[in-house]
Amino acid sequence: MAGEFTVTYKEGKSMLAKCGHGYKMLTGSLLFSDSYPNTAVWATSGEAMDLSKIFPKDLHIVLVEYYEGYKFTYDYTAKRIHVFVGASGVDAEVADEVNLSTAITDARFIAIGK
Repeated sequence: MAGEFTVTYKEGKSMLAKCGHGYKMLTGSLLFSDSYPNTAVWATSGEAMDLSKIFPKDLHIVLVEYYEGYKFTYDYTAKRIHVFVGASGVDAEVADEVNLSTAITDARFIAIGK
């Protein structure tokens, strides 16, 4: 859906794989919005991605694949995903209001937690 940040994963009981020791693994893909929110404040920049309903006890790790020159990091405190783009080996967060809806259409991710 263009215009909004969308997290997609298989619905239902089979959306999670059990990893052992009480951990679950979730896989899915990300479609970014047509106006990336970069407020220049780490806690409020990036797209909101709250997985606490799926992992109520502990979100151990979120990894997003490198996608068409874009890199990603997850802020576990603010529950937001940040997008970076680099030139000449220097990465910077994507500027405010940049349209990523056509640039990042299916970035796959994996999340592990309890």
